[in-house]
Amino acid sequence: MNETFNVQRFWTYFKYDLKQMWRNHSKSAILIGGASVLFYILWVMGSLVFTQQWTSPVLPGRFAVLILAFTVLEFYQTRTYGYLTEKKAGSAWLMIPASGTEKFVSMLLMTIIVIPALFFVVYLLLDGFLSLVDPTYGKAMATGFFSSYSDFVNMLSSLNGQSPVRMTPGSLVFPLIVGTFCNFLYFLLCGICFKKNKIVGAIAILFGVSTVLSLLGGLILPHLNYEQFFSRFSEMDEQAVARWFTGIMNGSVALTCLLTIGLGWGVWRRIKTIQH
Repeated sequence: MNETFNVQRFWTYFKYDLKQMWRNHSKSAILIGGASVLFYILWVMGSLVFTQQWTSPVLPGRFAVLILAFTVLEFYQTRTYGYLTEKKAGSAWLMIPASGTEKFVSMLLMTIIVIPALFFVVYLLLDGFLSLVDPTYGKAMATGFFSSYSDFVNMLSSLNGQSPVRMTPGSLVFPLIVGTFCNFLYFLLCGICFKKNKIVGAIAILFGVSTVLSLLGGLILPHLNYEQFFSRFSEMDEQAVARWFTGIMNGSVALTCLLTIGLGWGVWRRIKTIQH
């Protein structure tokens, strides 16, 4: 039997991990995934109190709540496997008959695939249900996404015909997905590293890094020759501008990918070295 990764043993552990995740975090999952219903109830109650009319949340407000709930879900990744830093629960996890590689793969799948996917499914299904039972609720967000996507593709086609820079839905969605993976892995890593104040510690690190980068920017930017830069930029033809812009975009995506891989490696090293 392969001691590093065995498919049958991994599948057995993954199902166990999924059950444990639901058992330990079902209340939080219902609260975050059901944010649309909670927002709907609060909106209707406020409308009845202040206007004596039954009105439903407007679409921009519903979309804002979706973004807010997803942000909360990112922060919550510090809690999903945060129990590994506890002596009793962490020791029990180490004793589970599965290899470190199998536990790592399960953790990654759970964090960056299963949890976000289930969130969107539950959130959009509840939003669609509200649009069916309440005529004042308007169109479901999922339906709006499909129609908006068609309009978005048409807009890109129009822009591509007028600009040397070629953009596709994939070229814009891929950085968003990679950035989401990066965020989830960051909070996961903080959750299994900090023993207490996990979210505070994660935010403190982000604040510290942003402060250092701001200070470095404040030291470097005043010494840049902006006149020379804009002069060269104005002399560039459309194709050169397109290559420059594409290079910037590809560089930022590559940097995000490297950061995501680095965070994944950090999670792996933490799993391999955790002791109680």
